[in-house]
Amino acid sequence: MKFGFFTMPEHPPRENWTLSYDRDIANIVDAERLGFHEFWVGEHHTGGYENVPVPEYMIAKASAVTHRIRLGTGVINLPYQDPFMVAERMAFLDHLTHGRLEYGFGGGGLPTDKELFGLEPSEASPRTNEALEIIWQLLTSDDPVSYEGQYWKYENRQLQVGPYQDVPPFAIAGLTGTHNYAKCGERGWKPLSVHFAPIDNGTYELAPDLKAMGKAMLDAGAAAGIDPAVTRDNWRIVREVYVTDDKNQALKDIREGVKLSYDYLFGLGLGALMKIGDGMEDADLTFEWMVDNIPWIVGSPEECTRQLKELEEEVGGFGTLLINVRDWVTTDKWNRSNEMFARYVMPHFTKRERLDRRQRLANRALGID
Repeated sequence: MKFGFFTMPEHPPRENWTLSYDRDIANIVDAERLGFHEFWVGEHHTGGYENVPVPEYMIAKASAVTHRIRLGTGVINLPYQDPFMVAERMAFLDHLTHGRLEYGFGGGGLPTDKELFGLEPSEASPRTNEALEIIWQLLTSDDPVSYEGQYWKYENRQLQVGPYQDVPPFAIAGLTGTHNYAKCGERGWKPLSVHFAPIDNGTYELAPDLKAMGKAMLDAGAAAGIDPAVTRDNWRIVREVYVTDDKNQALKDIREGVKLSYDYLFGLGLGALMKIGDGMEDADLTFEWMVDNIPWIVGSPEECTRQLKELEEEVGGFGTLLINVRDWVTTDKWNRSNEMFARYVMPHFTKRERLDRRQRLANRALGID
């Protein structure tokens, strides 16, 4: 398993937003120092909490002060933008990052963004699918591209600057259905599962759970002849993560910040996507319920290790855990959480570390069977 971060980013209106951008860059630099593999930055235009409208700018700046960590757009919202311009920007950014770019796309999950651009919700998926095909052709074809679709029409378009990477690594986020997961499975792309998707939502059918996302991805991949191990390795799952001395302390630390975050999400109507089974009300989505039932990964390093192993077993395995970046605690506490995760949780999941073998050797030296 690899590890990274996903940032919407979230900065409440009470924050100093100029400082928040600098803090986001510092988070990326620190993630590289701690050995994390990747960092994804979101795009939003309304709402007052998620304040990066152009993730490419953030990534360009971050690439200048890092050297190894991969940087992803998480995600560029395709229904609102000209696909040719998106392909051109991304190919250019691929060069600026020296091939460290992850090409993340989506349909725009924020309802108020759809309202801002006058997008009918029913058009989000077909516009996204059409834009994806155009962008893929532009980035992978050596010849000019002509395309006539429902929303865009191009004749003999070609990028002046092609991508740095031979095959641009595409990723798609999915929120309300499994179609994007099936597309990723079929095409060998990377699916991004959102942080509030439960593992198994029972009979509740408004939104897919992680198991449904995984099944759609694996079924489509198998039909396309792609090795299931490769399909699973492509899967990114975003979770709420906070590591400290014990679970009680963790809950105490994050409680106030969680209320701000989830009052915002519930106000957007996204609470419905978290429910499990029939008959749940919004009032049932309490802090403690979400921690235990989504579930989140919070507590001591030992507790977080156990919770992550349980998640891995429940969904049958996945390639990368992305920690959802939050402004729930002060910077010193957030940095400590990330350091504890890197030092004490990550080694349980990486072959290179061989933590179990090292522990056995240490026990033998101490005369412990």
